[in-house]
Amino acid sequence: MGGSQIKELLQNVIEQSVEYAILSHTWMRDTPGEVTFHDWAIREHNPRGNTKIIKFCEVTARNHNATLGWIDTVCINKSSSSELDESIWSMYNWYRRASVCVTYLSETANISDAPGDSWFTRGWTLQELLAPAHIVFYNKNWTQIGSSSDAEIQSVIQTVNGISSRELELSWRGAIEAIPLSRRMQMACGRQVTREEDTSYSIGKLGPR
Repeated sequence: MGGSQIKELLQNVIEQSVEYAILSHTWMRDTPGEVTFHDWAIREHNPRGNTKIIKFCEVTARNHNATLGWIDTVCINKSSSSELDESIWSMYNWYRRASVCVTYLSETANISDAPGDSWFTRGWTLQELLAPAHIVFYNKNWTQIGSSSDAEIQSVIQTVNGISSRELELSWRGAIEAIPLSRRMQMACGRQVTREEDTSYSIGKLGPR
């Protein structure tokens, strides 16, 4: 068995047997922005970006009894084209296998504000909405405002994204293939992306590969 096969085997074992929390969020667009993989050693030089990481770790440990966390900004080495490509196509599975998906709504103070939060309209966050089995929503102050099982949260999703309660149920219990492909593509239409190619990347397992 070669080195790459061993690495893949170990990754599969870890993904299937280790419980972890995962963060869903919209990236900061101003400077210095997010703490990235290459910034990790000097993350304290970016107080705002580092605070997001700290708060995520705090709420997952305190509220969800998680000891491991996964954040796309710091867990993907974007300078490696092979790792980036693999990570992009594995994104759905990372979110699906998480014990809890902590969704940070950075533009939301109260549940009534949530429909205006860009998290509901960004391209990448569509997978992060549909893949996890359990989502917990936090406002901009890291106060919990609801979960995917709450009728009020589901109402926001249906109002903003037009996704029905049945479609949400199918997605969250891992039966997204039961939703027609044409309908999954329709869900992705109109979502905002930074680059044109992000549209196909952000669809991931929602569409054909």
